Amino acid sequence: MEPFLVHIRCDTDGYTHAVTEEEFAAGRHEGRFRAVCGHVVLAAPMIEEPGRFDPVCRDVLRAASTASTASTASTAPAEVPQQERRRLRWRSRR
Repeated sequence: MEPFLVHIRCDTDGYTHAVTEEEFAAGRHEGRFRAVCGHVVLAAPMIEEPGRFDPVCRDVLRAASTASTASTASTAPAEVPQQERRRLRWRSRR
């Protein structure tokens, strides 16, 4: 069973990091979470738009999915979330 991941934008580096459900539960009171890449994420306000997905988190997730794929002998590649930039409505109406 794959771990449930929460994607949280870090206020210090601007990247969106992958955080496991257990780390999210452990850090929810302080607003600081340890990402899968090891970075301590200081959660940005939810009004902030998502940043670019952290390349180190992406590499860690790809390596983990490659290892699990090899052990299960599955040929389908695991999905890694792609971060898309969204246009804000209020900025596009000028």
